[in-house]
Amino acid sequence: MHKPAPTVPLIVLTDDAVVRSYAEHLFDADVPLAVISAAYSDVVPYMLGNNGHTVALVADIDDPAQLADAILTVERRLGTVGAVVRYASDVPTAPVPHAA
Repeated sequence: MHKPAPTVPLIVLTDDAVVRSYAEHLFDADVPLAVISAAYSDVVPYMLGNNGHTVALVADIDDPAQLADAILTVERRLGTVGAVVRYASDVPTAPVPHAA
């Protein structure tokens, strides 16, 4: 039986500590994810030591064209974007899965 590929969260890095913590936890657990920020300095830690399961992008999330391009890039590299996590309220409450 073929197991479907997991969806990939697109995490918007801002000043929200809960969202940043969630991104760091996924990254440390080698769970496929994408991070995006308007500030290069926010995504550099995800570029350095990249585990091969992370896409780090600099873009304006509020620009629909840039957001669409970011989603296409992530989907080409990692798989379907299943959620955009921008605010603490967007962070799932279920335990974080471990990479397969």
